[in-house]
Formats: sequence, structure tokens, C-alpha cells
Amino acid sequence: MLVFFAGLGHADVVTLKNGDRVTGTLVTIKGGTLQLKSDILGDLSIPMAKVATYSVDKPVAVMVKGKEPIKGNLELTPSGDWQVKSNGQARAVTAASVETIMPAETYDKLVVAAPKPWQAWKGLASLGETIQHGNQQTNTFTTTISGVRERPAAPIFQEHTRTNFNLTTLLSHAREGGDNVTSRTFSTSVREDFLFTPTNFAFGIAQADHISTEGLYLRQTYGGGFGRDVIKNSRTTFSLIGGLTAQHEKFFTGLSDETLNGLVGEMLGMQISKRIRLDHNLNFYPNFSEAGEYRFDTTTTLGIKLFNRFSFTTSAIDLYLRNPPAGNQRNNITFSTGIGYTF
Repeated sequence: MLVFFAGLGHADVVTLKNGDRVTGTLVTIKGGTLQLKSDILGDLSIPMAKVATYSVDKPVAVMVKGKEPIKGNLELTPSGDWQVKSNGQARAVTAASVETIMPAETYDKLVVAAPKPWQAWKGLASLGETIQHGNQQTNTFTTTISGVRERPAAPIFQEHTRTNFNLTTLLSHAREGGDNVTSRTFSTSVREDFLFTPTNFAFGIAQADHISTEGLYLRQTYGGGFGRDVIKNSRTTFSLIGGLTAQHEKFFTGLSDETLNGLVGEMLGMQISKRIRLDHNLNFYPNFSEAGEYRFDTTTTLGIKLFNRFSFTTSAIDLYLRNPPAGNQRNNITFSTGIGYTF
């Protein structure tokens, strides 16, 4: 019994005002809610207004408005405020001044630790294959990757960067009789955002495109501007951007040009339900060097979770060029289905 009670004394124990006791591991305290992870009860959300006493065995990081984080052992005082003990000294912190409390280990991983370039990404990668056999035999392979990486992934706002990466490939081969038609599309972009307020950011963008149906051998686009996260919560993110770009195009005919273009875009990510997610982005480029000319690219992906990190995905992709060389298509539209992986 001594061993049992000694172990209990070192656990994170919540005593509620109705007398109930809950033991679990701290996840976060934010917005007046205590998030716990219990081995028996799973994930728990407890309003702090119902908590009588609470202490945390392992060191925590307390984010206070406008100040550096405070690290130490945490205890709730009878007044409803916090006491943080570190190096034998106790410091009182008013509950109203606290933005977030989390384990110090978690905070260090989010903010202090520097992950490798391929780590700390969140997004979706999908593969699709379409096979048609009849009078015409067609094989189309599609790949899409969309990822976001924020560094540092601070639990409270501080100026930081956000990297957005997108890749789309469409490889198609059709055969009818003795004729063969091959189509290749490759489009990739990297956009680096610098968030100087919780919702506003400046960005720089670089993009490369190869679209054989438009007769485009290579397009390089570089530019920047400003954007705003109009909606940003646990279920929905909606951003708008605007800026200027310079682009260089080279076509299979040998024609090449250099133009100045505007950029207006939007990005939407929505978790419709626990298993269904919608992602959509659109970039529109009006041509300032050639009046009346423009192009746009847009991708919409609907994912339905199957199991673990895998999902069934269906995508609509449209890459449009207003005035391609003669004999080439303006629109490159593809609908595909496949398997996605969330990372």
C-alpha cells in the first residue's frame, strides 16, 4: 500500500469540486479547459471552473501574455491562480494572464528543437491510376502532394515562418489503332510565408510548370506579396493572397517570353467531419505585360478516411492558359481517384 500511494502521489491528479478525482497526463490547459490523457478513460476535456485542486509532476511551460514562458512544476492554488516552482523558488501566476500551459518536453519539441528539413510537415499525398481498355486504350497516372510546415510551431503567437509545398503530376498515354498520344504535366510550387501577426503574412513564391497539352516546355514563376488567414481554427483554414510575379515561358515551338503578372489566390482546408476532409486552392495570374491574357491553376481534393492515415481521395485539377500556341489546348482538366496518405 505504501508503494501504491507513493506512486499515486507522483501522478497528475485532478480533484473536482464535486469530490471526484481523475488521474491522467497533461496535454494542455488553454481557453479555460484542461486537456488530459488517461490510460483508462482516454482523452478528457475538463473545464477549469470545475477543478478544485490540480498538480503536475513533470515540469511544464506556462505561456504568459507578453512575457517569456515560465518553466517549472505546476500547482493550482485555492484562489484559482497558478503556482510554478523552479529551483526551490515559487512564483505566482494569475490565471487570467495565462494563454497556454503544456508539458515542458512538448514545448521544447515544438519551439526549441530544430527538426530536419523533411520533418514537421503536415499534409496529404495521393496516388491515382486510371485504366481504360476498349476501342481506345488509356492509362493515366496522377500524383498530388500538398504539405505545410510551420517553424517554430509555437503554442502562442510569435513571428515565424510557414512553408507551403504543392506538387501535381499527370502522366497519360493513349493508344487507338496505330496512333499513340502521350501527355505529361508537372507543376510544383513553394511558398514561404512570414507571419508578422497572428493572421497577416508576407510571402515569396517560386513555381515551375511543364504542361505538354498547352505546348508549354517550361514556365518559371517568381514573386511575392501579402496574405491574410481569414479563418484559422481546428477545423477550417481559409487564406487569401495577393501580389506580383515575374515569369519566363518557353514553348515546344521555340517561342519564349518574359512577362509581369499579378497574383490573386485563395487556399481552403476544411475538416468536414471526422472522416471527410476538403482541400482547395486557386491561383489566378492576370498578365500585365500583355493586356487581356491570363492563366490560373486550381486543385480540389476530397478525402474520405479509410483506416489509420490512409484515405480514399478524388481530385479535380485544372491548369488553364488563355493563349497557348496554335494547335494546343487552353484547358488541362483532370479528374482522378486514388489512395491518399496523411502525414
